[in-house]
Amino acid sequence: MGEEMAARKAQEVREEIRRFAEQLRRKVYAEGHPDWGTLFSEIEELGVQIGDAVCREFVEQAVGQQACTGGECGREHRCPTCDGPVEPREAEPRPLLTRRGEIAWQEPQTYCPKCRKAFFPSVEESGHSGGR
Repeated sequence: MGEEMAARKAQEVREEIRRFAEQLRRKVYAEGHPDWGTLFSEIEELGVQIGDAVCREFVEQAVGQQACTGGECGREHRCPTCDGPVEPREAEPRPLLTRRGEIAWQEPQTYCPKCRKAFFPSVEESGHSGGR
């Protein structure tokens, strides 16, 4: 993505955030704004809580969309032990701790009938940065 396109997209996101914040402010405060005398620290704390909730939802949606198994990603998974075919299995609920709190994630898994083992492709292939 070119710098100009990235700057335009960033501006669009900032504008969307501004509109979203305005909608939230109107929902949170009965008059659309805090009562006179409301402490700045109270307004800020509510903003932090809302920001953290938005961040958790954003990350939860992003990792949920990133996760895929089997043919859903356009590639066939093979057993890392015997190189045989694996079967898709139901995703496992997996809590993830982010800097903004815990999120829920459905971790994809596959199963090798020959080895009788379940595998979680995301462990080796995810975009995770940092140590394990």
